Amino acid sequence: MSNSQQNSTTYTGDIIGGVPVITHLNLDDLESGKIYRFMFQGSNMNIGQHWYVPVMVAKGNKSGKRLLLNTGIHGDELNGSRVIQQLFANLDPTQLSGSIIGVIQAAPNSLFHISRTWYSSTDSGEFTNMNGIFPGNKDGNSAQIHAHLLWNHLWHNNCDYAIDLHSQSTDTEYPLFVFADYRVAAIKTMAELIPADQIKNDEGEKGTVETTFVEHGIPAITIEIGAARSYQSEYINRTLEGIKNILNHLKICDYPLGRNAASYGSFIGNQMHSVKAITGGYAEIKVNLGDTVVQNQEVALQRNAFGDVIHTYLAPVNGLVLSLGTGATREAGGLLVRILY
Repeated sequence: MSNSQQNSTTYTGDIIGGVPVITHLNLDDLESGKIYRFMFQGSNMNIGQHWYVPVMVAKGNKSGKRLLLNTGIHGDELNGSRVIQQLFANLDPTQLSGSIIGVIQAAPNSLFHISRTWYSSTDSGEFTNMNGIFPGNKDGNSAQIHAHLLWNHLWHNNCDYAIDLHSQSTDTEYPLFVFADYRVAAIKTMAELIPADQIKNDEGEKGTVETTFVEHGIPAITIEIGAARSYQSEYINRTLEGIKNILNHLKICDYPLGRNAASYGSFIGNQMHSVKAITGGYAEIKVNLGDTVVQNQEVALQRNAFGDVIHTYLAPVNGLVLSLGTGATREAGGLLVRILY
């Protein structure tokens, strides 16, 4: 196969639910002024069948910036999928300058198991946090191969900016919250176009989707949208408002500007501290998302099965409550309260 063929959008010839299957995407191949749907072929299972990732592409009539919206790296974090669905439901590609890619359930294995981690059926089983292994490994396990395919054949060469959509994990909850590396001016601008409750100026973690893009010179942010396993319409709508601000800023689409971090009053911090359970027990959280807390304020306690208080937890710093453990039971190491300051 020639290099030009390898770099072209590659169709397998298969159709799933009326949608064509591809193994490589190249936006340059697509006709302008249209919205496309694809099933991207990922790594395969122990039975030899493949995992498939639904992809939507809106290619504008005019050239311009390319924005990637990705969701589903963690399989129990669902709010982002509705953000992308709602955006594409009302897009007119003939009015776009540039392109928008919407990736739904980027880690379908994790979605299938309703789990934060990818399950590999190797020996006795293996669990992988997908948001720590990018840009992947073509010779690794099924999760690492899938990450390699996403990075090299779907994402990297098709976008100029990227937004990775998450939520908090099962039994925990965020408000609308943004991770952004403020060392890059374009990233700071993107983050502050979101009417978020809180923003963390954060240098990122190697292997995450966001940081991998940043390391390759592509401005990227992570938006954490509320809680896991459900749709929360207020957070979804506010995220959509912010993404439309970014599309306006990038001159991809002429949306009217909505609220941003400044007008919404977003709290911006650069440190966070997680108060975690030191023992197993029944947890009672004493604060709410967004509450201001002061050092040594009681933020949580745990009881044993008989209702006796076995531990009280105090805030170690002054700040705002960023995240809560919502499950009534917590074992040692489980999140109770996270504070941004």
